[in-house]
Amino acid sequence: MQTAITYLQRCLQIPSVNPMDGEEAVARYVYDVLVDHQISTEWIEVSPKRICLVATVPASEDVSRPAVLGLSGHLDTVPVQEDGWTKDPYGGEIEDGRIYGRGASDMKSGVMAMVQALIQYRERQERPNTIKLLITSDEENGMTGARHLTEQGHADDLDALLITEPTSGMIGYAQKGVVGIEVTCRGKSAHSSAPQLGRNAIDDVYRVIQEVKSERFSITANHHPALGPVVASITSIKGGEGPNVVPSQASFYMDIRTIPGFGRADVLAAFTAIERRLVAEDSEFDMNVTVIKDIPSCETDEQAPFLQQVADTMEQVSGVTPRKIAIPGGTDGAMFSQAKKSFPIAIASFHDFRLAHQVDESIPLSEYEQTIAFCFNLINTPLHQSLPSH
Repeated sequence: MQTAITYLQRCLQIPSVNPMDGEEAVARYVYDVLVDHQISTEWIEVSPKRICLVATVPASEDVSRPAVLGLSGHLDTVPVQEDGWTKDPYGGEIEDGRIYGRGASDMKSGVMAMVQALIQYRERQERPNTIKLLITSDEENGMTGARHLTEQGHADDLDALLITEPTSGMIGYAQKGVVGIEVTCRGKSAHSSAPQLGRNAIDDVYRVIQEVKSERFSITANHHPALGPVVASITSIKGGEGPNVVPSQASFYMDIRTIPGFGRADVLAAFTAIERRLVAEDSEFDMNVTVIKDIPSCETDEQAPFLQQVADTMEQVSGVTPRKIAIPGGTDGAMFSQAKKSFPIAIASFHDFRLAHQVDESIPLSEYEQTIAFCFNLINTPLHQSLPSH
């Protein structure tokens, strides 16, 4: 266990703040640990300093048609707040059974728990499953690492996927998506003393916002039994060229949290309907919608056998039956769910999510030890027992 703690400490001591640092340095450390244990590992550069790793441990040669179980986690972290920390955010300090540092909860602990479990699994003579560890970049900002791995086919052979995000011993089976759009209206500049010679783009943006706030814009009426309704928020507005200039362009950004059955196409259809109404009222109205962010929602059947296997394995480790929950935030599972073949996805670890992104981020080492045991026991159980027949 001490070696596994040392791995986590060293990982926490290497900054990987998104977007400033990138994951290259910490990915190099994890890569070296895996390769030192004779685990086949691919180094994948998504963009400068943005690194993904794909490590594979095959099933034993005597296993016929082994299942492929994916494990996944990300190495980037959110920034460190300047004030309030009582521990070095990059110290990996241990005190009173807790380990401190940015990423201790979200989610370097989850990554290193999977790495340690994979090392132990590699040393076994009997290995019932092929295990593929997908370590991603840029999860905190745009999930570009998971998107890249999915587009390159690295998830196409998976039969199931575990993501060890901090869930405090619960199992996530569904999550909302995000569609971020920028709505831009174009008018015509003029001196503010003669506004009739121009067209005020801010006025046009205001008209769009009035439509969004009206009963005609009904996207938030869409509801998921576990995730709740679609949620839409205007989070920024831009416009204006000077105090005495009628603005020729203005825009706003809207963050829309989507649910299974309601995604990007539905959002765009709703704004197309707004545009048609406003153009019908004023033929010179000019509006454009640009998709800035598109992260799909995803959902695994709550009764899926793989989720039950995950639950049984967690209960074996902790003695507590885990709850299955819908997650309001997003994980890389959203991107991996777009692979060519569908497979169940579970989001689970014993790491406490309450201190994720917080000052003095930390977890008890006992949770880290439990998560290692959970990962090892899960990958060491024949996965075909929990999957529908192929």
